[in-house]
Amino acid sequence: MVENPQPRSLCFRFAVRYTRAVTAGTNAQLSSARSLPVEAATTSLPGIGPTLAQKLAERAIHTVEDLVWLVPRRYDDARNIAPLGQVIDRIRREAAGDDSGARVTCAGQVLSCRFHRRGSRRWIELRLGDTEAPPAGGQAAQIIIRWFNAHPNMAKKMARESRLSVSGRVVRRGHHAEMANPDILELISPAGRVLQRAATIIPRYSDIAGVPAAKLRRARSAAIDRVDGGLVEGVPQSVCAELGLVSLRDAVISLHSPPDSLSIEEVALLNQGKSEWHRRLVFEEFFVLGLAIARRRKARTAEKALPCPCPPDRDSALAGALPFALTGGQKRAIAAISADLTGTVPMNRLLQGDVGSGKTAVAFAAAHQAVSAGRQVAFMAPTELLAEQHFGTLDRWCSALGIRAALLTASTPKSARRSLFRAMDTGYLQLAVGTHALLSEGVQLPGLGLVIVDEQHRFGVAQRVELRQKSAAATPHLLVMTATPIPRTLALTAYGDLDVTVIDEMPPGRTPSVTLVLSGVTGRERAHALVRQCLARKERVFVVCPLIEPGQDEIRKDWADATSTAARLASTFAPARVGLVHGRMAQADRDGVMQEFRSGGLDILVATTVVEVGVDVPEATVMVILDAHHFGLAQLHQLRGRVGRGGGPSHCLLMTRKSTTPEGQRRLAAMAEISDGFRIAEEDLAIRGPGELLGVRQAGLPALRFGDLRQHGELLVKARDAAERVLADDPELSRPEHAMTRRALHTRTAGLAIYGAESG
Repeated sequence: MVENPQPRSLCFRFAVRYTRAVTAGTNAQLSSARSLPVEAATTSLPGIGPTLAQKLAERAIHTVEDLVWLVPRRYDDARNIAPLGQVIDRIRREAAGDDSGARVTCAGQVLSCRFHRRGSRRWIELRLGDTEAPPAGGQAAQIIIRWFNAHPNMAKKMARESRLSVSGRVVRRGHHAEMANPDILELISPAGRVLQRAATIIPRYSDIAGVPAAKLRRARSAAIDRVDGGLVEGVPQSVCAELGLVSLRDAVISLHSPPDSLSIEEVALLNQGKSEWHRRLVFEEFFVLGLAIARRRKARTAEKALPCPCPPDRDSALAGALPFALTGGQKRAIAAISADLTGTVPMNRLLQGDVGSGKTAVAFAAAHQAVSAGRQVAFMAPTELLAEQHFGTLDRWCSALGIRAALLTASTPKSARRSLFRAMDTGYLQLAVGTHALLSEGVQLPGLGLVIVDEQHRFGVAQRVELRQKSAAATPHLLVMTATPIPRTLALTAYGDLDVTVIDEMPPGRTPSVTLVLSGVTGRERAHALVRQCLARKERVFVVCPLIEPGQDEIRKDWADATSTAARLASTFAPARVGLVHGRMAQADRDGVMQEFRSGGLDILVATTVVEVGVDVPEATVMVILDAHHFGLAQLHQLRGRVGRGGGPSHCLLMTRKSTTPEGQRRLAAMAEISDGFRIAEEDLAIRGPGELLGVRQAGLPALRFGDLRQHGELLVKARDAAERVLADDPELSRPEHAMTRRALHTRTAGLAIYGAESG
């Protein structure tokens, strides 16, 4: 079994819920409005019946407009038409014997053309010759062209001595040059009449499984013909004029039928997805996303929270309770959160901080302020071990300030649970720390004023909402925390409705781990030596593997697995005590082994990625990651953060193989060079993209058709700013000039065209 090598996803699930709430006032108006031709179902197009429509629907293509959005994936420039003889000579010189197939564009004269049928197979075979006379003693250049699954009428048009220009891939078959299914650019009859002429910048589209290419081509052409019937342009004319954007209609038509007047450089931009027309589609997408997020933020301000004034002695109280001085980054975070808590609008804030930056102390300061105002606080963690670690830390600090705190997990005895439920319900218990057990039916926190969720990507929105509903009064404030650094562009989308605070400073004395990339026998010997030195100093070691058990398939058969590694290390480092944890173990068993490692009962803990977050073992100073090239950058950084938490020197050893891919080598090199989590996150985004970085299905990351958060960060910011300006001027989008914007917001969020199906 493979332990998921990607970082767990982040939560962003408001699209459907939001759309139903904030567009309720306009739905009736929108549904009664006359539908635009492009909003009709795909079955309104000729040739698309129920079966074909179902195949298209599997690719989220439901309307004519959806078909219009199927823009080409690349473009072939076929404007440089050369005589056939020149092309054949060049192929002979440059690619003799090479069957890879170079794309060429050439013109010649039809020597013969025949239609063939053999059983269910049918094809046209044409022999094209050079129009120029061959050199003395030479042979006229020829090429054999075949079109498969062709209609007989096609052969009838290509009479002998017709002039034909084609573009396609040429391969050598013995002494002959051949071309299969080329594009016909021009066909001129022997009498000089133009029978067929096509664009010379040829768009290339992706195939859709189960949909014949010819049918898809006809359907797409019919859909594009309806563009003049009106696309839903979400970006107002005023914004387009301000930013110099072309209309959405012009962008779509130009992408499907680029003008022949484009320069070579402009065709290159088309193929890179960087043309002004591509950028217009990207901006449209980001702008509508920005509207949705901005209106979500506005709707949030309609909720009411009980204010929690900042106690006048806060700073001195924290100084007396915490065994360390706060960093500047922690103080800035506390100030931002404190200001939110004093208001009547519920706080919704994300606290980001690298591993070891001191998020728990900031959360404690928020809890202290809420308790000082007479409110209750719920602090939820994803695992029992992490909840116990938090409670062990928070309880000491709470005792110093007289705050009554307790721990509730699935392991809490029934008798103790009953007492805790009563203490919560009466308001006697001021701070409840726990796991999902806090969501149980018996938990009531009538005075709940603040909810804190740690490693929040382990929870769904529904769970956060359920916890906040434990309050009998107003909506509690919400503080969610993550140690997974998020690049700014992702924060603008995945957490667009939250205010974001970053702890950008590490506590003094916390030095980065020395990270080494090791391979081969020499690397293994060096790693063993460092582990033995660590064990001799009575320190502890993590060893992480990508698999639980030996891989059964060809790809993973050589990957390191935790089960075999634990047995091997027990022998190699005897009498050191070796433990094993992985995701297939019961939570209680897993927590038991981790607790034994924390308490010193184990010297080496062999694990999968279950130790990625929440394991605080100050005595652990060496992290060994086997086959490290199979992990993502952000995940490697999280694993590295498990060691060096005691303040002394530490090592992270990235064990790899010499056959590592270039991408794997890039990740490992970045780990060795970079210790800052946010720089790591940006590099990870650049290498892997947002989908893999966050996990699209679980995260509800917008399923963008055109926008790429790696490339289009600047456009994202501009679109968000423009959306907020439009809403500031017309909050309900009720003006006539914003009718299409309102329609786009409704159709593209309610229909989940922007947000994936998991986002709600």
